[in-house]
Amino acid sequence: MTNFKNIPSHSRIWIYQSSEEFTPTRLRTFEELKNVFLQTWESHGKPVKGKIEILHNRFIVILIDEADEMSCGRSVDASIRFMKELEQELNVSLLNRMLVAYKKGEQIFSCTLPEFEALAKKGEVNSSTIVFNNTVHTLAEFEHGWEVPAEKSWHKQVLL
Repeated sequence: MTNFKNIPSHSRIWIYQSSEEFTPTRLRTFEELKNVFLQTWESHGKPVKGKIEILHNRFIVILIDEADEMSCGRSVDASIRFMKELEQELNVSLLNRMLVAYKKGEQIFSCTLPEFEALAKKGEVNSSTIVFNNTVHTLAEFEHGWEVPAEKSWHKQVLL
């Protein structure tokens, strides 16, 4: 599912969901900006052992291997500034934590949390609907708890 080979399972992870799918032009811009950012990303004066990828043309996943040294607040702040820069350059929302992504078949849809609640009331989404749990904290949690039925995620709260 992922291209995260040779990254320890304890690595910290942050997932940013785009308000819409990335176009080929946006993907090219993302790759250019990502490469520049990764070359300058530091923690305590040392390069961050990190990886940034786009999954499903919609989710930006940032991983940091903290085995040798914990990332400092400045390096985390730098990644958030990078997300804000991407929002401007790509003209998408990446920091809106009120967005929910779910699957219908193999297609991924995004909506606001209130819209997701309304879909649940209409029976259009339910406990077996596959959702994306962007609150996972490590690569291990991501591998087993990111793309899951709503009943196995925080999303179950809105289905009650």
